[in-house]
Amino acid sequence: MGQGDDRSPAHSLLLTEQANRHASVMAKDPLRPSLALVLIAAGHAFASLFMRNLGFGIDQIEEPAAAAIARWFYGVFMHTVVTFAPFLLIFLLYLFYRTWRGKPVQLGVDLLGMLLTLRCVAIFVLLNLLLLSQLRAGGLLLMQLVLFIPMITLDFGWLYWRLDTAARMRGGKHIRFEEDDESPSPFDYFHIATRTLLQFEPSGAAAVSKTMKSLFILHGVLMLDLVALTLSRAISLASGS
Repeated sequence: MGQGDDRSPAHSLLLTEQANRHASVMAKDPLRPSLALVLIAAGHAFASLFMRNLGFGIDQIEEPAAAAIARWFYGVFMHTVVTFAPFLLIFLLYLFYRTWRGKPVQLGVDLLGMLLTLRCVAIFVLLNLLLLSQLRAGGLLLMQLVLFIPMITLDFGWLYWRLDTAARMRGGKHIRFEEDDESPSPFDYFHIATRTLLQFEPSGAAAVSKTMKSLFILHGVLMLDLVALTLSRAISLASGS
């Protein structure tokens, strides 16, 4: 019992030192939040290109119900662009200015990251609808897939970075990296998200919590869903049905 009491304060002190070290590294390296901000902004750019391209190709959707849903999504997108895009752009420039001055921008990055996640969910549903619908030409579907893959990859990279960084600030961790596990950069998280495109599960790191294990599984399932539906559409087109 006494031995357990002796190790408990030492363990708490070790966790505190790890959290302080991680916080110090984050504070001294302004490129860390700046890189995450750039990648999240790129994800929003891909999402906007996806919806813009959808507007050009809605007439290729033969099924009336699917076309109506696509028009509704596109209408919401256009209304959002007209109403909120200027404010979001100003907000983004303000966050870049703060990172340049070395000021904290975590709250702003979190807001943009959560917004990107919501857009990914909506676009994933819409993309599955396109994959299951009859199209007059395959160009629309191919372009939408090309735009969606980097978008969802960037979004999962942000999720990995945000959740694990928050855990490390408290002295824990959600992800254990094979290399440089003490102070991983945002690039490391986006890198493991990118490798999921080839292996259907993040590699180069291991999930050490139930939350991150569930997120790894979800990421793999989403990618398998896209591959399965794309292959079925390709087989359908090849057979002429």
